[in-house]
Amino acid sequence: MSDHSLADARVEDRALITAVMHRYAAMAKEEADFAGMAVLYTEDATIRFPDGLEVGPHEMAKVVRGNEPKAIRHHATTIDIAFTGDTEAQVSTMYLAVTDEAAPDHWGRWEDRFVRQPDGRWLISDRSIVVDGAAPGGWLARHYGGG
Repeated sequence: MSDHSLADARVEDRALITAVMHRYAAMAKEEADFAGMAVLYTEDATIRFPDGLEVGPHEMAKVVRGNEPKAIRHHATTIDIAFTGDTEAQVSTMYLAVTDEAAPDHWGRWEDRFVRQPDGRWLISDRSIVVDGAAPGGWLARHYGGG
């Protein structure tokens, strides 16, 4: 991150981006409202999953593959925001997922590019989901490998 990005407080922009990240974490649960989550992304956004699958914001339900855990909660922890221009930011958010099968079940980070919209909203235009680790025998490890 550049010194310039830290020196430029942009408090309102940081708050709006952080609000998107917390809304996503709150919605990324069992029986998720994928249509509601899609509004946090630009229409042409790309979401990359650790297994190489790439989907648009209206295709996120494909990833679950009908294998939802009975309970899952994502906890966003550190959110690092680096503004790369007036209307773009690179955001790295550490997350921890807890399921009914393991606590923690898996952890990693969301690597996002945010774009400010003409109405002032900040939306995710590109996301890479990185899994740094998973509990052996947990939901993610059993259904998607790893652990």
